Amino acid sequence: CKGVSLIMSEAYVVVSICRLCSIIPYEGYLPYDKSGDWLYQTVEAVTFCLAGSIVYLIRVQFAETYDPTLDTFKRVYLFPPALVLAVLFHPSLNAFMPADICWTFALYLESITVLPQLVLFQKAAEVEDFTVHFLAGQALSKLLSFLFWVSSFTELNDDSSHLKSYVGYWVIIMQLLQLVIMGDFIYQYIRCLSKGVSVSNILSSEMV
Repeated sequence: CKGVSLIMSEAYVVVSICRLCSIIPYEGYLPYDKSGDWLYQTVEAVTFCLAGSIVYLIRVQFAETYDPTLDTFKRVYLFPPALVLAVLFHPSLNAFMPADICWTFALYLESITVLPQLVLFQKAAEVEDFTVHFLAGQALSKLLSFLFWVSSFTELNDDSSHLKSYVGYWVIIMQLLQLVIMGDFIYQYIRCLSKGVSVSNILSSEMV
C-alpha cells in the first residue's frame, strides 16, 4: 500500500455509499434503458467493495507500508465543503431530498477526491507506476464525465426554486474543477509517455 492515499480511498468509499443510497431505492438518476435496471448499481457496488478493500489493506493488513506523514491532506477540506454545496445546490430527480443530497454530495466529493493523492505525490520521494496509471485512468473518466454533463446538465435544473435553477451549472463547475485540479498531472503524464520514460519519473526534475 506504499504510495496510496488512505484519505482518497476513504473518500471513494463515502462516494459509493452515498450514490448507492440514491440509486438503489430510487430511479431518478438512472438511465431509462435496461442498464439502469442493474448495471449502474452493480458498478457502484463493485466500486464500494474495491475501495473498502483498499482501506482495509492500508489500515490493517499492510499498515506497516503506509506512511501517514505523507498523507496529510485534511479531511475537513474534502467532506464539509462538498456537503454544504450539495445541501444548497441539488437537483430533485428522486423527489426525496435526502436521496437527492446524497447523489449530489457524491458527485461533488468525487470531483476533489484526487487531491489527497496529488498532495501525497508531491511529498513522496518516489511514486509507484500503478498509482500514476490509476490517476491517469481517473483523469480520463473525469474528462468523459465532463463531456457527458456538458450535453445534459440542463436536465438537473429546477425552475421552481431560485437556487435549484442553477444546479446544472454547479455540476459543470465541479466537473471543470476536477480537470483543473488534475491539469498539471495530466500534462506531466503525457510528457512521460511521449518521451518513452517510466511514469514513475513523473516527479523528476528532468520532467518539470
